[in-house]
Amino acid sequence: MIDEVLDPREKQFIQSFADHWDINFSWEILTTNKGADGAINMINLRQDVTDYLASSPPQKQVSELKDIINALVNIDEEVSDQEKLVMGELDGLLSEYISQEPNAARYHVIVVPQNERQVQVVTTSLPELTRYEIGEGFAYNSGPFYSKEYADVISDGYRSLNLCSIVTLTLPSQINSMVSQDESPN
Repeated sequence: MIDEVLDPREKQFIQSFADHWDINFSWEILTTNKGADGAINMINLRQDVTDYLASSPPQKQVSELKDIINALVNIDEEVSDQEKLVMGELDGLLSEYISQEPNAARYHVIVVPQNERQVQVVTTSLPELTRYEIGEGFAYNSGPFYSKEYADVISDGYRSLNLCSIVTLTLPSQINSMVSQDESPN
């Protein structure tokens, strides 16, 4: 429902998949989310895929899921901008899991609070952000993300909260050294 259109071919594909795997779900519940914010749906979908990968499924199964998602997106012969955006992100996430190699192209969203009120917003409402020291202050990192377009959606969400937010291809050097220290065996 990322593009808010449920083509009959998509419905048939989903139903045949659900029937084959004996998955019980409600079309009414699925279509209820149709009016929800598309950005929220993309974030929820990414989180669902991240949660699935955290369960350590076999790589072959993840590869098959990737193929199924691509088939579903293309079955109606029309790929919307929203579908392209979320597929760019999911493809990177799934491909990295399948290859077991870190994807070199990772985008990060950096949030820099400008006052104490913004610090409070970040610490109370945005637990997904990781704090790190920069220069004479601190910033917060969200990510990594696998497509710039998806990272832009996340950044826009932070900006809608009046937070200073930028998208960067790599993390600033201070956090890179912190991450490598955290990952080094002691």
